[in-house]
Amino acid sequence: MAVSRAVLEERIERARELAAERGLAALVLCSASRAGGAGQSGGNTSYFLGYSTFNGPMALLIPTKGKPIAFGPGSNEKRMLTARVSDIAEVRQAGDFGSGIVEALKERGIREDAPIGLAGRPDLPVRVERSLAAHLPRLIDIDAAVHELRAVVDPADVEFQREASRISDIMIARAFEAALEPGMTPSRLMAAVEYAGRDQGAESAKLWLAVGPNPPITSFEYFELARTIEKGDRVQLGTTVCVEGHFTQGLRMAILGEPSPALVEAVDTLLRIQDAALAVMAPGRPAHEISDVLESLIDANCPYTRQTDPFRFQSCHQLGLDYSDPPLAYALGAGRDKKLDVSGPKLRVGQVVEIHPNYNLPGLGHVCAGDAAVVTETGAEWLTRYPRGLAVLA
Repeated sequence: MAVSRAVLEERIERARELAAERGLAALVLCSASRAGGAGQSGGNTSYFLGYSTFNGPMALLIPTKGKPIAFGPGSNEKRMLTARVSDIAEVRQAGDFGSGIVEALKERGIREDAPIGLAGRPDLPVRVERSLAAHLPRLIDIDAAVHELRAVVDPADVEFQREASRISDIMIARAFEAALEPGMTPSRLMAAVEYAGRDQGAESAKLWLAVGPNPPITSFEYFELARTIEKGDRVQLGTTVCVEGHFTQGLRMAILGEPSPALVEAVDTLLRIQDAALAVMAPGRPAHEISDVLESLIDANCPYTRQTDPFRFQSCHQLGLDYSDPPLAYALGAGRDKKLDVSGPKLRVGQVVEIHPNYNLPGLGHVCAGDAAVVTETGAEWLTRYPRGLAVLA
């Protein structure tokens, strides 16, 4: 299971065409660390190389002619990049990306004051960004153009996300199994679930969790998760899984004991909202329709506005080589300028979107459901397969 060399070479050629169209001497594509799952630059290098280092920044120089050059800051990164990408790019070590890239440009006969396209600047560590700016005076930010290149997905990318979704399902099953163990605490449950994901081969397997009769928020820190799980508690969670740079996510709720009619109704409503969003996912449809459906149905079923809800977060986002993949990031944002929708992106086959409606209800606290869905030739289908709906734990 890998993105083929032919696909990677085609992607690099499209990057060269972008440089030529804009009169750029070369492209410098940078990625920050994916370890925290934040940012939108992880795919800037892994999209074109089929791999990027998980910890720490890296850079990819794509000149208009000649072999691309991948830069890692240290010997460990150089070793890993050599093992994974040396067949398609030259690998170099450069603690100072700026001077390393200038040296490589000179070898290719490109002056350091030539116009160079740069993607990934917002996610870079300050020292790395300053080094690039100091050595390359004519940097031109091209993030939007690179994000457009990244909108084209290969079937191999989807297969990685299917594998990540399989691991997510296993993690959820482990969570609900562990919740029934006598004396189980949320922090121990979190550790057990994250271990289960790593044991299945995920390079990163994270869990957020909420426990209590009516959890008002989601907890991310161990210090918030001290007490023992008890009868009558709701166990509400979300996985974030990364396999070979490809992200997926699943959100579920369970209850230890008999659910109230209000909770059953709330969960049924969440599933209807998800299904309505899935129904508008098809190739060629405007991506913003997914967010519009979710937000309108949440507003119709939640007594709070987005601004007054005690704990309501994004209702959908694209999953890919970043946790929130950039090609559809703005279109799926609840706070976007809708006047721009007429020129917004259309959905493409292979794109994956996390659909997770969530909001607060009086007497129930925060409720949520979440699944990854992939756009197919005829519509969309769920990648996450753990049974949807409320899990009632005996």
